[in-house]
Amino acid sequence: MTETTARQPARSGRRAPYVNGERKRAELVDAAFAVFADKGFQSLSIRQIADEIGTSHTALRHHFGSKDALLEAVLVRREEREGPWRRGMLEQKGLLETVPEVMRSNSLIRGVIQLDATLRAEAVRPDHPAHGFIRRRDEEIISSIRAELEREISAGRAAADLNPGIVARQIASLIEGVQLAWLYDDSVDMAEHLEAFLRLLRPGS
Repeated sequence: MTETTARQPARSGRRAPYVNGERKRAELVDAAFAVFADKGFQSLSIRQIADEIGTSHTALRHHFGSKDALLEAVLVRREEREGPWRRGMLEQKGLLETVPEVMRSNSLIRGVIQLDATLRAEAVRPDHPAHGFIRRRDEEIISSIRAELEREISAGRAAADLNPGIVARQIASLIEGVQLAWLYDDSVDMAEHLEAFLRLLRPGS
């Protein structure tokens, strides 16, 4: 028996609590995601969040340290869920085809969109824990849309005289506005509204 083989069971034994802890943490993040989507974030104490999730506030503090850290974990989790699919769509179809597909997908996850809209309203205040995160995310989104627009222009799928910086912000703002309208009235067809606007960006429109 080699030294490595002899030590293997002990190493596996140490790993099990870590794996279980990570699994529990992921479960708490998913549960908190649903709570924030339904009830918002700012008005809830960590004890109230724990009650809604069905755990103790000491368990939440053990895994996250603070309410703000829990919120950050929820926001990161959302991007982990959605980011790879969006990037794949952009590579395959380009921006003008992808955005309406994203809106169709968003219509199936009302709670997530409600969470985003609620956090945006709450995080307008500079002292809100998500304020910096949302500002950075918005900057990244607009920068990404701009880069994709430039790619569409280069490929001849978007008009050559567009100003990518301005149009990128218009698209991002339209997405947020249409989603908010849809939250008030789910008969609003978000994909249809984005498609109508994006058609205006094509050559000859």
